Amino acid sequence: KRKKAYKEVGGVEETTACQPGDLAIGVVSAAPAYLMNSEALGQAIALKGRVPVRVVGPVTKGQRLVAAENGCGKAVANSHLDVFAVALETDLSADEKLIEAVIL
Repeated sequence: KRKKAYKEVGGVEETTACQPGDLAIGVVSAAPAYLMNSEALGQAIALKGRVPVRVVGPVTKGQRLVAAENGCGKAVANSHLDVFAVALETDLSADEKLIEAVIL
């Protein structure tokens, strides 16, 4: 499986890997269902919909996701202004992994 990285606007490039406290705008997509601006250079970014996302730490189906270290996301139990997705599956391992989520 190809790893996904959460992206934010800013840095030298159009988008950069998120860090804690950043507002993620989407997830790198390996297989976009619809590719807008297909002539443009760069990575396909999923802005909405159901996609595999890279997270660290335990996550429970229905939890909200926010940016974490190195372009990963993490689950949070309470409300945050920087939530960008909702987990669609549970994986309680502490390791980095891919899970299905809905980008808001």
